[in-house]
Amino acid sequence: MKYTILISTFGFLAVNGLCGQQSTESAKTDSSKIYQEGWIDRNKNGEKDPYEDPSLTIDERVADLLKRMNMDEKTAQMGTIYGHKRVLKDTHPTPKWKERVWKDGIGNIDEHCNGVRGVNNMTGHEEHADLLNTIQRWFIEETRLGVPVDFTNEGIRGVCHSNASNFPTQIGVGATWDKGLVRRIGEITGKEGKALGYSNIYSPILDVVRDPRWGRTIECYGESPYLVGELGIQQALGIQEQNVASTIKHFAAYSTPNGGRDGHARTNPQITYRDMHELLMHPFEKVIKDANPKGAMSSYNTYDGIPVSSSSYFLQELLRDEYGFKGYVVSDSGAVSRLHAQHEVAKDFEEAIVQAVDAGLNVRTNFKKTEDFVLPLRKLVAEGRISKETIDSRVADVLKVKYELGLFDDPFVDPKAAPKVVYQKAHEEATLEAARKAMVLVKNDGILPLDPAAFPKVLVTGPGADDAVPMISRYGPGASDVITPFAGIRDYLGDRAKVTYSEGAYYHDQRFPLSGILPEPPNPEEQAKLDKAVELAATSDLIVAVLGDNHDTCGESRSRSDLDLPGYQTQLVQELVKTGKPVIVVLMPGRAASINWINENVPGILVAWHGGEKVGQAIAETLFGDNNPGGKLPITFPKSVGQIPLAFPHRNGSWGGQSSGHDPNGWGTTRVLGPLYHFGYGLSYTTFDYGKVSIDPAEATADDVITVSCEVTNSGKRDGDAVVQLYTKDVVATVAPFEQLLRGFERVPLKAGETKTVSFKLDPKRDLKMLDRNKKWVVEPGEFKVMISDASGEEGIKQKGSFTIR
Repeated sequence: MKYTILISTFGFLAVNGLCGQQSTESAKTDSSKIYQEGWIDRNKNGEKDPYEDPSLTIDERVADLLKRMNMDEKTAQMGTIYGHKRVLKDTHPTPKWKERVWKDGIGNIDEHCNGVRGVNNMTGHEEHADLLNTIQRWFIEETRLGVPVDFTNEGIRGVCHSNASNFPTQIGVGATWDKGLVRRIGEITGKEGKALGYSNIYSPILDVVRDPRWGRTIECYGESPYLVGELGIQQALGIQEQNVASTIKHFAAYSTPNGGRDGHARTNPQITYRDMHELLMHPFEKVIKDANPKGAMSSYNTYDGIPVSSSSYFLQELLRDEYGFKGYVVSDSGAVSRLHAQHEVAKDFEEAIVQAVDAGLNVRTNFKKTEDFVLPLRKLVAEGRISKETIDSRVADVLKVKYELGLFDDPFVDPKAAPKVVYQKAHEEATLEAARKAMVLVKNDGILPLDPAAFPKVLVTGPGADDAVPMISRYGPGASDVITPFAGIRDYLGDRAKVTYSEGAYYHDQRFPLSGILPEPPNPEEQAKLDKAVELAATSDLIVAVLGDNHDTCGESRSRSDLDLPGYQTQLVQELVKTGKPVIVVLMPGRAASINWINENVPGILVAWHGGEKVGQAIAETLFGDNNPGGKLPITFPKSVGQIPLAFPHRNGSWGGQSSGHDPNGWGTTRVLGPLYHFGYGLSYTTFDYGKVSIDPAEATADDVITVSCEVTNSGKRDGDAVVQLYTKDVVATVAPFEQLLRGFERVPLKAGETKTVSFKLDPKRDLKMLDRNKKWVVEPGEFKVMISDASGEEGIKQKGSFTIR
């Protein structure tokens, strides 16, 4: 490829933004000597050196480059420049950049001008792509060896950039149970990120939720390791198919903090070694082996008292040696400094750097100046506290990823193409499809779907009824034209009904969270909101109450002490029900919610999550029957926070009951049993029948592939999606087995009366392995039960079978 075209596109910016003392013509001439036919003369010596030669292997090029780099250049590759307004003061390179440590290069630049916190400098799609090209050009032309920069960004629900395609939260995406859809979400995220100039997307999150009090539940696919792993594979593959790195996070054992607490308490997960590996690590192993992500983010927390970010067991033995990870490890922001400041396993920050780098860290990220890490790192190497061999190894990982991404040979994007790629029509349609498929119907006493002609006056109320803010994510698009539930219902009904809105109650009261343990009546302002909604309800024919969470009650560092709807949301529904008018509840939560009174007294409940930019349209279509809900819960909904831990999967007897009568050891009626809604649960406007299960072979070895099949028929009168779930159970094992393990799922669209055969492939060494008493991975011989279900738990089972491993 010739780069003379790019010179004419970017040369003027390079001159005026970087080197004002030079003329435009002289800068073009200099650039033409650098950008040669088929290669780039990065060290400006007029020769095609091995590290510049695309015909050589990546390993050969990395080895050559490492020999040429001095220690300042190597350590610079282990640093991050945090983007504009977060840390970096400039949008464009300036002469002062020659005075910063990145005059020697840099590992990556994170979240530069992506619109976070409403800072919209240079966020236009074309201007942003042009900006990142300009910065890339600076590193090629103004550093000695011209090593390119990796532009990183968040992207768990669409790329984190203003006006990109805005998908549901990751817990909402988990509720779709649709692998093909998640693949498209990954493709769109990667495609839009690439068009904007990003080369590395921090996605997917592979944390497994085991305690829904945890604030970051909203950012995860769910509580089943299998579900998380299967969807994570698709997201990572979709991103990386666009020649953009997928960085998985948060590695590792991050999602079970003690008591569900986060914020300043991101430590000490309460989970055994066996469950840690079989539950929390399962998705990471699966995604690394099947999708080969190029990045991994080390987490803040400890495990068994040892911080993950200073653990060679996690960052070397497990991540690289056992799982086969080949990319580079970036720290979560502040993870290195926490070794000293929080965990106190290092006497000072320098000792924290030694521990992290020796353990396997490649690049440190923090909301701090790059010099705060790189300069101490250089000092530690000079003092011999970190070996030069270790630095070479860490830097080689970073360089290899940059080569694999093509940053050494094809470092620029086409700015004029960005507006045609980002948020194109097909991507917008995908956001609507995701919102529709995320809908989970958890209760229907026959009231749904609604007849539009039957309700001439409709009230849409509740804190989420006309609030777009929860659809705007810190880790997703920072600005979108969001269709709220009120707007969606109003536009859907049009002239057929008068649709009114009243907030009714806010997401939380003014005394939250203290009100959770010391409830008090509403104050006059809160009571006035309730009264207004009830007054409008009395003259309405239908009431849609939209309840749930916002950024004050759920998200990073937003753990909860209970799972009830905060504030006066439940009281609002209670008052609405008293009017005698039909009430539908639409739940837009970021976690499981204990809605016992609502479940007992409201005839229809739809869980819509924070469904992205089209959530209001999808809600309206679902309530009135144009969209048949097919989503399934990706997490268990407990009846009470006191039941926690209550997550799927669980080992034999862990959800067991008590004696039903008097027992010499105590009465047996002291606690509430079972969840409000099981993992995998969700209703439809149609019905599905499941044929007899077929298993081939019925007797197998650990080396055989076992095929499990059954027919599924839509026996109702509406088209709909069946989510067919395959569960297995080890009948007898040397270690107490799980009661059910999800080992397959397919979302199957079926027209009314249609039948399809669904087949699953079980690989025993992958799907039936367990840690034995010696903590060795084995496939134990014996009988395994098979359950074809539409939800976890006994009530969800539709067909049973079994096979034997010899």
